[in-house]
Formats: sequence, C-alpha cells, structure tokens
Amino acid sequence: MGQSKKSGSALRRLSFAVLWRRKGASALLAATAALGVFAAIALHNLIARQEAAIEEMVRTTPIHCVVTTAQGTGSDDLGMISAFVDMLMGLRHQRGCYLDEYVKNVRAKATVPLQQPDDMVLHRILSFDSDRALSAVEGVSVQMLDGWDESALRTDARVCLVPESLEIQPGPDGQRWVQISMEEGVVLPLQVAGTVSGRPENAIWCPFYLQQQEGISEAFLVESCSFDILDNARLEQCKDAIYETFVEPDLGNTHDSMTFGVMIQDKTYQSTLEEFQSNLSMLRLLLPVLAVLCGGIGFLAGFLSTRGRVREFAVMRCLGMKQWRVFLLVFEEQALLMVLGALAGGVAGFLLEGALSGGALAKAGLSLGVFLAGAAVATGSITRVNVMKLMKMEE
Repeated sequence: MGQSKKSGSALRRLSFAVLWRRKGASALLAATAALGVFAAIALHNLIARQEAAIEEMVRTTPIHCVVTTAQGTGSDDLGMISAFVDMLMGLRHQRGCYLDEYVKNVRAKATVPLQQPDDMVLHRILSFDSDRALSAVEGVSVQMLDGWDESALRTDARVCLVPESLEIQPGPDGQRWVQISMEEGVVLPLQVAGTVSGRPENAIWCPFYLQQQEGISEAFLVESCSFDILDNARLEQCKDAIYETFVEPDLGNTHDSMTFGVMIQDKTYQSTLEEFQSNLSMLRLLLPVLAVLCGGIGFLAGFLSTRGRVREFAVMRCLGMKQWRVFLLVFEEQALLMVLGALAGGVAGFLLEGALSGGALAKAGLSLGVFLAGAAVATGSITRVNVMKLMKMEE
C-alpha cells in the first residue's frame, strides 16, 4: 500500500517535470482554456446587456396614440363627445369599459368661448401637454403658485391658469380669483392656481372636468385627444382593447359622430425592437457555437500535447501500469493546466466586467467542462493503443 503511494507520488513528480520540460505545449494548453473561459464570460455579459437594453426599451419607450376622425383625416378639430375621454380615464367602469387598464397619460383639450372676460376663451385640459400652446418648445412658461401643481388639472376643482399679463387684484382672503361668464349664462369664480408667460394672452386654462354645477356632470365636445400605451410588453393586447372602442383610421370608414379612429404610432418602436431581438438571437446562437469550438480546441490541444509522449506511455505500460491509470495520470496534467488557464480567464473577465454573475460563472464552468471533455477524448484515443503498437509507433 505504502509502496503504491510512493510510486504514485513519483509518477506525479515525473509528470510535473514533463510539464515543465514541455513549457510551450503546457502554456498553449492553459492559454486556450483561458481564452475559452474569457470568451464565455464576455459573451454571457454581452447577452445580459442586450437583454437589459430590450427590457429598458420596452419599459420606458412611450408609444403615442392620437385620436383622429374615423377616416384619419384630422386630429385637431374632432368634435368628439367627452364620454370617450371618460372611458380613457377609467370613469366608465360601470358600463363595462376599462380602457384605463391599457392606456396612460391621457391628454385632452376642449375650448369654450367666454363672454367675460372679454375676447377670451376657456381651455379645458388634463395636463400642460394637452395644449400645444403651453409647450416650452413654443417659448411658453407655466408658473404654479404655492400649494398647486399640474395634478390640479385632473380634478374638478374650480381653479385656473391665467396669462401673466392679466391683472387681477387679490381678494380679502389674499387669493386671486377670476370670474368667468360662459355663453350658456353660467357664471363661475375660478381661483388662480398659476400663471402663463409667453403666448397666447387671450386664453384661460382650467381642469378638464371643471364642475360647473354641484353634483351634475356634463358632456361637451373635445377638439383634440391623445394618450400613451400603458404597458409596451402587452402592446398587442392594448391595441385590441383600444380598437374595441375606437377604429383603425381608414378612408373607407363611414363618418359617424360616435366613431373615431386612433393612430397608434408604434412602427419605429416595433422595428427597433425587432432589430434588438434579432441581435439577441444571433448572440444566443453563438453560445452553442462557442461550446463546439471549445470542445474541438480542447481535443486538438490535448492531442498535440500527448502524441509526442508515446514512449513514456509505453514504458509505463511495460512497468505494469494499467491503461486507465496512464489515462488518469495524463488527464490530471491536462486538467491542472486547463483549470489554471480557466482561473486566469475568469480573472480577466472579472477585471473587464467588474463583477461576475452566477450565469457568467455557469457559462465559464461549461466552457471549461467542454474543454476537459475534448482533452479527455484526445488523451483516451492515444493512451488506449496497446503496448506493441506504442513501441512500433515510436520506432
């Protein structure tokens, strides 16, 4: 037993001496393993970044939808009843409409002429971007007063935004109020919640759902409306739900005061997403290609590093060592070199990426395993030859 252990130790020392003597072949074997592991880590991280980019794109890219006429010929003078906006806002659940589960950022505008103040109109809006006249691109600035913000426009509060040039004296309570008079004879006091500098100066803006009479809802005509898709990951489902209430704009559609189209602006998004997904598919295809390459390179490296040692194998067999022990001894040498190379490749991958995820480590392990398998096949194919053939090959 002790003699066997001493013999094994001596053989291992001899193997290490052989590795040192064949430094070039040993270095090549370790380098190929390092390169394979590094390539596996880099490819995994590249795929992970591409997947993250796609996820970020799906999550953050806004897909705008514009309400048009049924024929798609106009979007700025719809004459659409406000009930359609109610459905988009989720105010018609009792009638079985749940469009708010598919859309967000609803923008709508309705204009009402005023008798007082003179020569002014009232714009009912859901947000600043419901009216292009309030766009910062147009050089317009909205300044909300203390205690107010844009969310007030989505309520039914009696508040308003007025042109900065409109002179209004504060009331006894220190607040500024504007009294408006509509053509229907409705007179309402509106508290000033903000001012608009720039242009235009002939308009007042109020919440879209401004309540004119307590406890009474009203319907009115909307001149423009748009919104965004709520969840791009459910784009097709969202589109199907939208087209249950609206129609796809088409010149062949029949004009109807209750039929309006929606133009879903998703072509750029769809084409970009398809390109990203195509790139991701190609990267994923490289994983099995890399595995095949690692196996082939492992076989070639193992073959080249062992075929010149047939005399050693013949001597070992003549001394009584079994074939499987010869194989294990040689494979241990190769496994040691490949593991050392893999560690070097892993360190390089860590330095490049800054961290190694579990997936990257798994791909690195798979690459090393395929390398070892290829080397094992090559080693087995050489050490399996019988002693007489080994001697003849040497001769």
